[in-house]
Amino acid sequence: MNKVKILFFIGALKSGGKERRLMELMTFLKKDSTYDMEVVLTSDEIHFPEFHKLDIPYELIKKKWSKYDPFIIFQFYKICRNKKPHLIHSWGRMQSLYTLPAVLLLGIPLVNSQITSAPPKINRFSFSYLLDQLIFMCSTAILVNSKAGMKFFNPPRKKSKLIYNGLNLKRFDNLTNKEIIKKKYHIKTKYAVIMVATVSPKKDYDLFFKIAENILQQRNDITFIGVGPYYEKDPMYKKIKRITEHPRLIFTGMINEVEALVNACDIGILFSPQGEGLSNTILEYMALGKPVVANDLGGNRELIITGKNGYLVERPSIDEISKIILGLIKNRKKCKDFGETSKQIITERFNIDKMGKAFDQVYKNILNHHTEKIVLFSER
Repeated sequence: MNKVKILFFIGALKSGGKERRLMELMTFLKKDSTYDMEVVLTSDEIHFPEFHKLDIPYELIKKKWSKYDPFIIFQFYKICRNKKPHLIHSWGRMQSLYTLPAVLLLGIPLVNSQITSAPPKINRFSFSYLLDQLIFMCSTAILVNSKAGMKFFNPPRKKSKLIYNGLNLKRFDNLTNKEIIKKKYHIKTKYAVIMVATVSPKKDYDLFFKIAENILQQRNDITFIGVGPYYEKDPMYKKIKRITEHPRLIFTGMINEVEALVNACDIGILFSPQGEGLSNTILEYMALGKPVVANDLGGNRELIITGKNGYLVERPSIDEISKIILGLIKNRKKCKDFGETSKQIITERFNIDKMGKAFDQVYKNILNHHTEKIVLFSER
């Protein structure tokens, strides 16, 4: 049997939700000799050491301009003409846009995974919304990772399918001992609360550290720790740097052992006021048995059940969230029960096999029926 050539197109393999999702998918597909995979990047940022172990070839198209770069369209078209992939699988709005000449002129089916968020509001007259409609029209299949994202972007029903993120739970085996990790990251208190997120306007680190400062006025046995990439010139990062001069307020930047650090903490926090699709950060908190506190927006509602495995906060306030965190710290049984419920939800609904098989079926549907132009999906 001839191998199926898939060309994945993503901006970079840096720390992030869609990047982690692609990594999990490639790890799953690598076990199937049916697939021959290659990755195209527009930035040589590769933050996953395990990518190199997969031995999947990649090609870099260097940007000439910072944002909208028509040069990439021509270079990607050349790659497709030479490689002759059976499928293109794009991960991002701009990457999906750049594929269109190859899709239309070379007749290569496009699997589109650009929808990974679910903002609370949409401007249907914006350039980005109109651009999405063009891309959706040219896509063979549009794969969405949350019901909230499906509702917000409303891609064509007949082309769309919901596939939840899947975690490879083996990643969480044999993690470094909690006490060793605490010592390494200077956590000297009995309890620790963590937020894993890129420093950007999409994540509310300001609220996280204000809550931390409020709680530290009441107790001295809790450390608050932020983890994630940042830009030196970012005003929020400069503020974080000042705040974290306190010994129980820590910011690590980007690290390679996030799972082990989350495992050493007691509660996972994620404040994303612009909404999430299905957050990999929250999924990882849950897989490691942590109760979660997050905004009541987007796909968070598909992961967190208030009072069962965490709390969704509609209008987050410092006092309200401080009470929630202190309540979990004081009630260790509740904290443990919430964590066990989180683990159970991940095992049953968000495992790597379920996600990988769903992608595999989409690919097979397209390859079997693309030339017939039939409807791929009858239901969401």
